[in-house]
Amino acid sequence: MKNGETSSVIDIAETTRKIDALVNRHQNALQQVEQERVAVDDAKTSVIRIESARSISQVIAEELQSRAHDRIARVVTRCLEAVFDDPYEFKIVFERKRGKTEALLVLTRDGQVLDRPMDEVGGGVLDVAGLALRLACVLVCRPPARRVLILDEPFRFIRGAENRSRTKRMLELLAEEFGVQWIINTDIPDYKLGRVVDVG
Repeated sequence: MKNGETSSVIDIAETTRKIDALVNRHQNALQQVEQERVAVDDAKTSVIRIESARSISQVIAEELQSRAHDRIARVVTRCLEAVFDDPYEFKIVFERKRGKTEALLVLTRDGQVLDRPMDEVGGGVLDVAGLALRLACVLVCRPPARRVLILDEPFRFIRGAENRSRTKRMLELLAEEFGVQWIINTDIPDYKLGRVVDVG
């Protein structure tokens, strides 16, 4: 074999080796592309499932929020109506912020939300609303909590004999209807009911 023929044979062998290497790289790249395509399809399926689960959980959360609102707002509004002639209505406003649901507790009157209830209503209204919220929490608690509420001077801002009489009647009705036991520390004689322990 002449020197030029040897060089051609070597070039052909080298070229064949390079072609084989390129074919292998191409086949590996095709396999990699197929694996990536399967991974993308799996990821798309996961996203669809996650979005579906999120939608279902949002529907469930909204239903639970609605039920909680109805039960809690009904108790608080009812207590306000039992004591005051021109009562406020209690509402819970749910807002989505930063991916979470926040609950704002508001008082309304004639459809108007009171932005600053501490300044706009008397302390007696807040006393009754606060008591009713504690009661509502006990009522919706799962597993059921013991229905005993201990109150320290709970209605000191309620003025007028008639409002105090209504408050006392409200406590009696709530105790009877919901099986609640009140333990009240007060020096206001109008709120003495049930068994009275005089420590003074």
